[in-house]
Amino acid sequence: MKAAGDARVERDLIYALYAHGASVVIVAAFVGAMIVIAMWDSAPRAPLLAWYALVMAIQAARMALTSAFRKEQPGAERIHLWARRYVAVVAAAALAYGGGAFFLLPGASPLGQVVTIVVMSALASGSISGYAYHPPVYLAFLWLSLPPLMAALLLQGTVMHAMLAIVLAFLFVSTLAYGRGQASQLRTSIAFGHENAALVEELRKKSEIAEAAQRKAEQSSLAKSQFFAAASHDLRQPMQALGLYAASLRELKREPEDARKIDQILSSVDALESLFDELLDISKLDAGYVEPNLTHFAARALFQRLEAAYAPIARKDGLSLAFSPGTVMLHSDPVLLERVLGNLISNALRYTEAGGVTVACEVRDGLAAVTVEDTGIGIPEAERERVFDEFYQIENPERDRRKGLGLGLATVRRITRLLGIPLTLDSQVGRGSRFVLEVPLGDPARAAEQAPAPRAADLDALAGRRVLVIEDEASVREGLVELLRDWRCEVVAAASAAEALQLLAQAPEAIVADYRLRDGRNGIGAIGELRARFGLTLPAILVTGDTAPEIFLAARENALPLLTKPVRAARLRAALAHLLSGQREAVRSAI
Repeated sequence: MKAAGDARVERDLIYALYAHGASVVIVAAFVGAMIVIAMWDSAPRAPLLAWYALVMAIQAARMALTSAFRKEQPGAERIHLWARRYVAVVAAAALAYGGGAFFLLPGASPLGQVVTIVVMSALASGSISGYAYHPPVYLAFLWLSLPPLMAALLLQGTVMHAMLAIVLAFLFVSTLAYGRGQASQLRTSIAFGHENAALVEELRKKSEIAEAAQRKAEQSSLAKSQFFAAASHDLRQPMQALGLYAASLRELKREPEDARKIDQILSSVDALESLFDELLDISKLDAGYVEPNLTHFAARALFQRLEAAYAPIARKDGLSLAFSPGTVMLHSDPVLLERVLGNLISNALRYTEAGGVTVACEVRDGLAAVTVEDTGIGIPEAERERVFDEFYQIENPERDRRKGLGLGLATVRRITRLLGIPLTLDSQVGRGSRFVLEVPLGDPARAAEQAPAPRAADLDALAGRRVLVIEDEASVREGLVELLRDWRCEVVAAASAAEALQLLAQAPEAIVADYRLRDGRNGIGAIGELRARFGLTLPAILVTGDTAPEIFLAARENALPLLTKPVRAARLRAALAHLLSGQREAVRSAI
């Protein structure tokens, strides 16, 4: 019986593996094209084009294999044969990427080398989501792509290339560990699904097993929640280092054309960081880390910020975006309400092809009715509750990243419940949707003075400021130091509070501390030791790669701003600038 269950689980995993075939081909074509464009002026063009042709030929073979698989719909007796075929195709693709590094890197321009390293690293990290269904697949891809890239870097013979090879080695080990965990969770989740189906069938015959079926259902739900949680601490560490080094490239002076190309290339890193950000929003809300800060404020000020953020996006897509705030005063958390409306506007623009979006505010029955209405595709009545579930999207079976991840409305539902704001949805398929928020009215006499938005000149506020970094991971620590020095900070870096106390000749002006340190210590304790020495008002920011609820709660209890890895450079810079200027509420907004 167990063997039959294992066979069903294996069959489901292989089917899920083949289901990702089309999206992987698109990613491979895009990645290869990026490398070709970056290498065009520095690498021999004939071999470069031949390499890209090889990559696309392998992807064509993958598509043919996927098509044949779907046509046959193999049973359990042939599923292992198809698994081996998929491993072979993936191994060929990995060899093309890894082996290509030996002729792509030598003689290439610095820009070309950056492209190859960043893109292949991102490809390796992102491969886990599609390959973890069958461990031999992701093992073949990682072993045959990253080690050759590391070897090619070492052959360059410079210290910088050796350091990059070490960072890639850390990424390689961490991704292997993360892939193993993801594979285990996937197998467990599918196994639980089969077990629950069997229990439900048996429940029809024996009512006394109802309690056991309920327990299994709860275990299955928990396994699903764990699988869709934010990425593990081990994967966040190398992503943090990669993001910090990537951000430092933007600080270097270069020709405008090079700057444009680097911005385009590093967008792959930004996309990974955006994924982590959206997942972390869900984790923070579920952990109870977010607390509303209710104030009285004008809807007009809120709408002006939203217009500045989303009007360029609407114009780019040829859509209209109109705001009608009136003179209404609101009583809520302006930061969280802005996030809710931002998600609704972004979602409306994403699913509107013609026409536009209207955002309005008016008084109805003693409340402020804030409406976001679009002329988009509309939502069928049967789907109106499901659109608020995590990762659920209408008309996006191919999981097109441009249509988001399916987390925006899930975040909206959580925040509106946190704020106690009723949310209603009215929609007609083909004509559009209307979301209405019922926000309490504010008192103009009690309206808080709005903190001025940071000016461009304020970005130099970090120059000359003494910042202490406490981070036990060497690659992340070095990346932070390099970035802070690019911002002209005076930096002291240490792996622990004890080391920091030995290195400091005078009090720092701010601390950036990782939460999880060695020997069972943590950043909260380290900040406490530094404050005991230099004063309880010493500004500090806590950074973590964990998403456990207790960490969010501990940071809140100690009144410490918490940044979650991978931390974007702009977010860290804004948080530090606001913290050093004493604008703690602005720090909350930046985070």
